[in-house]
Amino acid sequence: MSFVRWLVAFLGLMVLASGVEGAQAEDANPNDPALFIPAPTSEQSLLQAIGPGQGPRRAHSDKADVHKGVSGYSPARRCLSCHEGQQNNLHYARTTLRCRDCHISDPIAGIRNPKATMFAEHRAEKVCARCHEGAGPGMASYVIHEQAPWSAAIQADFPALYWSTFVMLLLAGTVFLIFLPYTGIWALREIGHRWRHRREPKAASESVLVERFSAPERIFHTLLVVCFMALSVTGVAWMYIETGLGGALATPFGGYEGTIFVHRAFGVILMAAFALHILYLIRSVLRKGNRELTGPDSLVWTWADFRAFHAHLKWLVGLGGHPVFDRWTWWQKFDYWAVWWGLVIVGSTGILLFDPVLTAEFLPGWTMNVARWVHKVEAVLAMGHIFIVHFFIESYRPSAFPLNDHVFHGAARLEDLEREHPAWIARLEADGNLSDRMTAQPPKLVQAAFFSFGFSMVLLGLALLAAMAVYAVDLSL
Repeated sequence: MSFVRWLVAFLGLMVLASGVEGAQAEDANPNDPALFIPAPTSEQSLLQAIGPGQGPRRAHSDKADVHKGVSGYSPARRCLSCHEGQQNNLHYARTTLRCRDCHISDPIAGIRNPKATMFAEHRAEKVCARCHEGAGPGMASYVIHEQAPWSAAIQADFPALYWSTFVMLLLAGTVFLIFLPYTGIWALREIGHRWRHRREPKAASESVLVERFSAPERIFHTLLVVCFMALSVTGVAWMYIETGLGGALATPFGGYEGTIFVHRAFGVILMAAFALHILYLIRSVLRKGNRELTGPDSLVWTWADFRAFHAHLKWLVGLGGHPVFDRWTWWQKFDYWAVWWGLVIVGSTGILLFDPVLTAEFLPGWTMNVARWVHKVEAVLAMGHIFIVHFFIESYRPSAFPLNDHVFHGAARLEDLEREHPAWIARLEADGNLSDRMTAQPPKLVQAAFFSFGFSMVLLGLALLAAMAVYAVDLSL
């Protein structure tokens, strides 16, 4: 009996001890808001005021041993068992680095303790420069354990990241909020039209072709397609590298490092092509004058395009006739200028991310946190719009199915242009220029090659979009 009493007493003490230890562990939770104090206020420049460090700081972040007195701590214990969510950074997800590679000291000191390797004054020298050769002091402000940029914590602590991401998400949301319902109604409208006229005899195939795109325009568009799809594949591989999708997409490029190289190479090619396009436009304006900007062939938006948008919207809901378009429709002009804003955004942020060490020589390291998220959101917006909206208009809406391939070989059927761009055809006839634009049918082999290329890009885009949606649940970022 004495043994039984001793065993019961021992078990009772163990339960009591575990309860006390649990309470202590809970009190020592590094994410407990009670352990944070307001950040000190001082005179700050604009960049400092919008950068990281504006929110509460850990009260014990200046200790030489941050784990002193923490119940249940052991050097053998996995960091993530307490520091939940701290793995959400590029260093953890996409390299072989682990916590101890940066928090080198033993015991681990708080990041505001001068003895800590992560102390701001010598972080770049003792930590960053170990991998990023030549890293200067500016890189020290890069936020490694970055939380979701739309979170309340980031709003308080890192205003620049929160508001830049908010603006980009607002832009993306607005584009999709307008175009997804728009294209859905458009599809229903055309399907209904096809169904109502299904018994009408089809017109004989029209063999007369009209040149719609010049050789420079076709070359630039084809180069744009190649670069965009290469950047999409490598970008998705880079963004999803810790998933099966990212690994599979990165394999043909030699893995993670090869994927980054190819992504950057095509980024440079695309930005060079964009610069050449701007020079081409300047040359055209100098040769042809203001009509290149204000004439009926111009891609510059006018109030007529806003009226055409309104008329097209009325047609979609059955409240008016189909608007009469000239050479360009309002959505073609939108897509053209969307490429401009997209290239400016992804190009400028891509330049910042191209060489982090060089960027940190001129800007605080945290600007790369901002650039990475702006780059990512704009890239996803571009892929979503191209693969859903643009491909719908030019490929899988009923009147364009299976593909409008005239952007590759330059010529479109006169019958189609009279239906889609009647004002342009009427203007060409009135000016006596229509016959000059008529061209011969390309050889069958050429047509097949252009169709195969264009349609394969459509299928690749849709496959990427579907895979991104499926594998998004596996992302740690």
